[in-house]
Formats: sequence, C-alpha cells, structure tokens
Amino acid sequence: MKRIRAAMAGGGDAGERLHNVDLKSLQVFASLVKECNVTKAAVELNMTQSAVSHTLARLRDLFHDPLFVSMGRGLVPTARALELAEPLQRALDALETLVRPAEGFDAASFTGTFRIATSDYIGFILLPLLIQRLTAAAPGIDLDIRPLKPQDDLAALKDGTIDLVLWNEESAPPNFYVRELFSDRLKAMVRIGHPEIKGSLSLEQFCQGKHLRASSTYGAVKEAVNGLYGTLGIRAPTSLTMPHFLLAPLLVSQSDLIGLIAELTARRLGSAVPLQVLEPPVEVGGFTVSLVWHGRRHADPAHRWLRGEIAAVAEDIRRDQALAAASRTD
Repeated sequence: MKRIRAAMAGGGDAGERLHNVDLKSLQVFASLVKECNVTKAAVELNMTQSAVSHTLARLRDLFHDPLFVSMGRGLVPTARALELAEPLQRALDALETLVRPAEGFDAASFTGTFRIATSDYIGFILLPLLIQRLTAAAPGIDLDIRPLKPQDDLAALKDGTIDLVLWNEESAPPNFYVRELFSDRLKAMVRIGHPEIKGSLSLEQFCQGKHLRASSTYGAVKEAVNGLYGTLGIRAPTSLTMPHFLLAPLLVSQSDLIGLIAELTARRLGSAVPLQVLEPPVEVGGFTVSLVWHGRRHADPAHRWLRGEIAAVAEDIRRDQALAAASRTD
C-alpha cells in the first residue's frame, strides 16, 4: 500500500492533501509523536535521520504547521500535531488490521519483543512460570519488563509504548480490557527467632512493635495495607519505609521489625528466607491481580496469544492455591 487516496472525488483541498499522504509519512509522524526525537524515530523505523527529516519537512508543508519544534535535544509537538496524533494513530491501527495475514499465529516462528509494566511482587509470582512456557513454545519472544507506574501506564498502553500492564486493579477506563488473573491476601511476617513473637501475633504485639512499610504499594494492595492499620485505629510506629515490596522479607528476616507479605510471595520464598508467616491480628482484605491492555492491540494475533499464555499461568497459580487451601483443612 503506497498511498492513501481521498475516499471521494471532489474533496477539494482536503482531498488533495490525502492524495499526497503516503503510509510511510504517517508512520514517521506517529513515531515522532511517540519519541519526540528524530534519531530515535529513525532507529524505530529503520530509516536514516535525513529521510525522517525530509519526511517531516513534507508533512509541515502538507499541514501548513511546524508540527514539531526543537527544544533541547528533542522535539515538542505543536497543538496541531497533538490534535492529529490520535486520529492518525487510529488510521494506522486500522490499516494494520486490514493487511494482517488471516492465517493463525505461529508462536514457534514468531520473533518480537513485548513490553510489560508490572510490580516486583507480581513479576516474582508470575514471570518465572511465564518464561518457562515461552522458552518452550515461543523462543523468539523477548520480554521487556518495565517498572509499574500506575499514573502513566494507561497512557503508555494507549500510545503503544507498552503492550501489557499487570497490576492490582480490577477495572479500567473505556477502550481498555481487563482480565482478572488471581487473588492474594496479606499476612504478617517476623523473623524466626524474634525475641517476643513466637508462632502467633497478638494485637498488642502488632500495635507496639516497630514496622517496615513498602511505599511502592498501590491500588488494592495499598487499600488492604491501609485497611489493616485503619481497622486497628492505630498508627503503628514505622522505623523503615522502602520502595521495594520484595526487599521487605529479607530486611525483616534480619531485624525485629514486623512487616506484611503477600501469601503467594511467602509460599514462593519457602524456607529460603527465615520468616514466621503469621495471621494478622485482624482480618485483612484480599486483592486481585489483573491483566490490562488497550483496544488497539486486542485483535493482534501475537498479543492475543501472549495474553492466553499469561492466563494459563494464572490458572496454574489458582490451582496451586486451591491445593494449598485444601491441605490446610486436612
């Protein structure tokens, strides 16, 4: 497909503009909006910098607007460029769907990278199992795992900067899809050999002990953590706050601090970290881990296949949870 032509004759100036827009120019525009840098856009599109610059010059002439202005080492889109960005991206997505081969997806021969945003906790639980499946079924797939940024990730899904988000929310705005994967709950943890806490944790011990808090918690996990302290009506003394949820078990195991740990994390760690994993002194709400993606990738065969693999891993996790729960009642 070399050129996008006006759908109707006699479209005047607008029709003439469409007649002169080729697909590569639209791809250059979309890449510049995303990267805000000629060099990065050239790399993404496998073009020379001069070719990208030449295309930008033609687009400026076509739309009678600078589209991008230099600032520092990058580019900043003009108001007109921002106005054009979303409808042009929708057009590109529609064209991609039209020219996509109709045959089924061949995972064994596919090569490509998927960018997934998630937390250290979710990655710890899900990624080892997912990598095992991908290594066997789709060795050409690479995963680029990004740190979770809940305030930015929906926008990144929308513009294609990332492909999937794994997080602790059960809903998303329109044009996004959500699939619930598995649930978890918080438990208390202290080190083995703690001088005062041995085998169970009383309300008094919890309220009087010093705590470790993970500042990276968000969404349903944050609500569960805050709900615990709120239910108790106390502000437990915190002697250590740090951003990494998975670092907490290691620090608790080498101190007299009290911390909270997801039950699946505790089970995965097993005896590798010397911890007492205990029931909190009051009931703590659970939380759900969900997979989120944007509608622009919903029908993509490779994307759909990867979502299925993640769902299969989640099914294995749920089955293991059921077996563990059954063993506790025996």
